[in-house]
Amino acid sequence: MWVNLLKFAAVLFLNRKVTALKDNFFNLRHHVADYTEDRAQQLKQDFVEETERLATSIVGLLVVFSMFIFTGLLGLMWLFSLLWEHPHRSLILGLAMLVPIIIGVVTFLAVRATWQKKPLFADSLNMISHDWRLFRNEMAPEEQPQADHSEPGSSPDVAKSAT
Repeated sequence: MWVNLLKFAAVLFLNRKVTALKDNFFNLRHHVADYTEDRAQQLKQDFVEETERLATSIVGLLVVFSMFIFTGLLGLMWLFSLLWEHPHRSLILGLAMLVPIIIGVVTFLAVRATWQKKPLFADSLNMISHDWRLFRNEMAPEEQPQADHSEPGSSPDVAKSAT
């Protein structure tokens, strides 16, 4: 009878432990799902921002190249204008060529500043790096030195050599 009672108590105890672990597992599953959904939302937002930045940069570079092409065409017109007999033709065409060059340089500098401010997918890479460090620390925490009672500022080797 005592053996059956002891078996019953052991089964009851183990059943409660298994139930608690199962509940913790189900809670963990919900937390992991929430965590994954949050990270996916952040990755999606970062992808949209980076895609927008790429599109803006491509349009900016197209403006830069079109301004230089326009300047080249105006330069050809300037050469043809040498045949004209206008007294201020050099000034007019020089200013006309200077405007697209300035627009192209300003656009190029704006695109360059955008890319120097933040690398491609920097937020996502930082988030993944942070998550990976947390995961590694939780899976294999660094061992703490046994010299908790030693003086602050002294290394464990100094404490061992002093004893």
